[in-house]
Amino acid sequence: MVLGSGTAHAQTEAEDTVELAPIVVTVLRSPVRLDRLPFSASVLAGSVLSEGNTGLFIEEALHSLPGVRVQNRYNPAMGERISIRGFGARAQFGVRGIKILVDGIPATLPDGQTTLDHLDIGSLGRVEALRGPAAALYGNGAGGVILFESATPYAGPYSQQASVVAGSDGLLRLQATGSGTADNLAFRASIAQHQFDGYRNNPLDMGDDPYSRATRTTVNAGVASSVGGGLLRVQLSGLDLDALNAGSLPAALFDEGSNEAWGFNVRRGTRKYVRQGQAGVSWQGPMGGLEGTFSAYGVRRELDNPIPSAVIDLDRNGGGVRAALAREWETASGVGRVDFGMEGEVMSDARLNFRNDGGESGALTLDQQERVRAAALFGQFRLPVAGRLDAVGAVRFDHFNFRADDNFTAADNPDDSGTRGMSGLSPSLGFHLDLGRHGLFASVARSFETPTTTELANQPNRAGGFNPDLEPQRGWTVEGGLRGDLGGGVAYDLAAFSSNLTNQLVPFEVPSAPSRRFYRNVGRSRLRGFEASARTALSSSLSVRLTYGYVDARFTEFSVGGDDFADNRIPGIAPHRLEAGLRAHRGPWFGELRLEARDDVPANDANDAIADSFTLVDLRFGASEIAAGTLRLSPFVGITNLTNVRYATSVVVNAFGGRYFEPGPDRGGYLGLSLAVDRR
Repeated sequence: MVLGSGTAHAQTEAEDTVELAPIVVTVLRSPVRLDRLPFSASVLAGSVLSEGNTGLFIEEALHSLPGVRVQNRYNPAMGERISIRGFGARAQFGVRGIKILVDGIPATLPDGQTTLDHLDIGSLGRVEALRGPAAALYGNGAGGVILFESATPYAGPYSQQASVVAGSDGLLRLQATGSGTADNLAFRASIAQHQFDGYRNNPLDMGDDPYSRATRTTVNAGVASSVGGGLLRVQLSGLDLDALNAGSLPAALFDEGSNEAWGFNVRRGTRKYVRQGQAGVSWQGPMGGLEGTFSAYGVRRELDNPIPSAVIDLDRNGGGVRAALAREWETASGVGRVDFGMEGEVMSDARLNFRNDGGESGALTLDQQERVRAAALFGQFRLPVAGRLDAVGAVRFDHFNFRADDNFTAADNPDDSGTRGMSGLSPSLGFHLDLGRHGLFASVARSFETPTTTELANQPNRAGGFNPDLEPQRGWTVEGGLRGDLGGGVAYDLAAFSSNLTNQLVPFEVPSAPSRRFYRNVGRSRLRGFEASARTALSSSLSVRLTYGYVDARFTEFSVGGDDFADNRIPGIAPHRLEAGLRAHRGPWFGELRLEARDDVPANDANDAIADSFTLVDLRFGASEIAAGTLRLSPFVGITNLTNVRYATSVVVNAFGGRYFEPGPDRGGYLGLSLAVDRR
């Protein structure tokens, strides 16, 4: 949650404007004007994130961000799959390949794992996305960075808000939020209850009993205050999630229009139960002519996760600290800045695996303690080179130590304890040329991404310890682009990129453990493409936005078991994707038509299974803050999948038995109401 003066530079009041100049981003860890940024980045803020949305799905918060794609699996047990320029498409659950921060606290742990179950989507006020390698700034991540920030607290003494959303497939969200500012203190607290029955019916039950139910409760709170001449912030979050896992379907069932859960999943009682608590503290302020930033966070996660081949019991503790100093100075061409510092993170997982006995724990098959220690040194400079030319460079060194202590040994099961060390040096350099109402930029960056502890621990031979053959993914990316303002309320952003990777991490399944994901390295691969977005005001009450992305993702050297997959498309990535939105508003009333067109997606390395292309149309309309005495009312209604398209909302890459396809929902709808009372 972003509180108090920490958001003074965010310009969220310009939530519907297409003027780029006043927008300031913090994705480079220090405030930079978006129109001076030498990298590809985008911002969503204000009403775009809140008006007419359910507040239940992450895709609502990332709609229309160029290069950012979301496969909403409508399966909270697995989470929505987020990718940037194709990075992240390998994720079995949660997010991979992308660094994510929520209200300044890392949601991405040191090994690269990210889960966003705790994200309070209904309270978001701003999203920033950096597209392309960010390893030089954030470490273990190849695809980019996403920063989620909660709405700023109410500027008066106190504001109370309550909202309810109800819709198809048993959707129900209840939320209450309180916030305010008093003297030197700003605060915001929210509790939300989510329920979703889903649309995947139980094939073993002749009734309409869905096997896709989920309940989730999130609590988020934060305070900010001026301390020692700087800003002190404290954030807390809590999560309780219980969700069934319907699984994916083979082509035969998907093509006949089935929305059933996979029967094997039902018989094995697949589900996920999670409890999580997280806390973070940060301080930023002046220190003897320098600017200091210090932060720390801790997380506790308890997971009970029956999957078809096993029951996983995992207790996780993690945390980290960051310290950085910065200095600015005047030059003949402008202001220069240098940032330098260090980070340290730890993670400890107590992992127990059991045989799955109808969803209950059977015989113990794995008992090990997994630890990750990460340390990093980093530096960044921003320098006006000459006239209108600016340069931004960074370098970061990361070292990771993975350790597994195997506690499950016997005569026929040797001790598989061991360690893995992985290091990476990640430089980046970018230039921006100010052309007045336009800006030209180019950059080159090195990426570095380790396997996660889960990916290292999952071995097809069922051994304990860590996979000794799985290596980090590394690569170089070059990009260039142009962004600016064409006048008449027209803003645009164009970017082209090329990434060459070695040891790309690709998932696969084996017959002995269906639905369990294992990983291997690809020799070499390549991702090339471009992104384009534009926004314009057609009139004082009508605006339109367009976003298009193209990714040509291919293996260049890759063979498995005598099969050569060189020049095949990397599975899980749609080459073409188009989003469009037409928005009308008059006074408090608004209406919006959204369109998303996605190209076909290869589902396996051989490219002989394809999820067909589709086009979705959504409609929403309502009103914002209609005054009714002391109340402010915001009613809204939405229709999803207006044309009732049959489509695969997600692809499970290289799934055993051809179970690649997760069906999307039919036409649906929802309605909601938000009420707020302010005390001035």
